[in-house]
Amino acid sequence: MLFVVRMDGDAAVAEATRLAREHGSISSYLYSTDEAFIDRATPLYEQAGANLTVNLTGAMWINFAAAYSDYHVSGLNPAGNACLADLAFVASRFRIVQRRRPAAA
Repeated sequence: MLFVVRMDGDAAVAEATRLAREHGSISSYLYSTDEAFIDRATPLYEQAGANLTVNLTGAMWINFAAAYSDYHVSGLNPAGNACLADLAFVASRFRIVQRRRPAAA
C-alpha cells in the first residue's frame, strides 16, 4: 500500500523516518532533483534503520535486503528481523542499512 501526501520535503522526511522508527519500514523511497535535500535525508533514513532507494524510475528489483523470503529488512526497525546475510545473524549488536540509487544516465 502506498500513500502520497503533499507536504514540505524536510517535514515529509521527518515524518517518514519517525514512522519507520516507531512502526517499521520494509522499503523507503525518495524522489528528488535536489542533491542537497537527498544528502540531508539519507542519514535520517539510516538512523531510522530504513533501507532507502533514491530516484528509482526503472524496473523494481527484488527486495535487495532479503536473503530469503522469510527474512527481511535491516532488523533495525519494527517491520523487520535480521536476515541471514545480515551480521546480526552472528552478532546482533551489528546492523546494516542499505541504500541504492540508479546510475546517472
